[in-house]
Amino acid sequence: MSSGRFLTSVALAGAILSCALTWTLLTQNKKIQVMRSSIETLQASLEAKERELKLAPPHSPDRASANEGTREGAGIASSAPASLTGSYQLLKELESDSATDPRSSAEKLQALLASNPTDEAAAIACRFIFNQAADRQDLPDYALQAIYSSQGNPDLRRVIAQVMSQRGDDGLLKDQISEAQTALKSAKPKDRLDALSQLGKIHSVQAVDAITPSLQDSDSTVRVAALFALRDSGNQKHIHLVEPLTRDPDPSVSTLAGNVLSALKNLSSSARTSYSRADIEAELPPMANP
Repeated sequence: MSSGRFLTSVALAGAILSCALTWTLLTQNKKIQVMRSSIETLQASLEAKERELKLAPPHSPDRASANEGTREGAGIASSAPASLTGSYQLLKELESDSATDPRSSAEKLQALLASNPTDEAAAIACRFIFNQAADRQDLPDYALQAIYSSQGNPDLRRVIAQVMSQRGDDGLLKDQISEAQTALKSAKPKDRLDALSQLGKIHSVQAVDAITPSLQDSDSTVRVAALFALRDSGNQKHIHLVEPLTRDPDPSVSTLAGNVLSALKNLSSSARTSYSRADIEAELPPMANP
């Protein structure tokens, strides 16, 4: 083969190879563009669906279907609100009369709390009970007592006991204190700490007698918790209970005792002997997405 023919063959082979590479790159680029376009289309579709669901009425088929799918996938109880808007919508529905829903507010509240309610459902219920505390017709005492007996959420039970005490019935409040006293006998410091936390949240001098023995607990962290609980439950009548702890060998206890002493001195002897709305509202559990 002459050198001219050889060079021509090499050039031709190079051209064929270049064309093949170019075609491969073009094909790959086309596939990438198609895939990118598909992804963008799917993303736009999902965003449109999300906007559609946000705008849909709370009980529309689309939202119900979406919520049901979320519950099945994540194991969320049917009473749990699906979103921030859903939480406030549920609270609004509890407080409003509806031409399409003949149930009373108490009946709707019981439905919300049926079948192992979530903490969020309990928080909504606490806010509703607080808002309706003065309305004994829409939220009668017997309905609150029934819910108290059937529920285990400590915040919900405490709020019901506080509202009932505000209405003049201290029975459930005494029950709360008795339960805490039982827990304070536990050998586990954590159980005692939890009980003192609940007693402090009651914001009533009725809890002071239950708190007092823990001021002498062998565990300094429990003594600290008892001081916090007394600060939130007592008044100036209880200063003498705190004074010895200003000389506690643990600096965290003695320092806190000094602060609690100052706080109680500023409260009259009638403080925390009855409930105000501020006392109850101070310990309402927050809704998850305010």
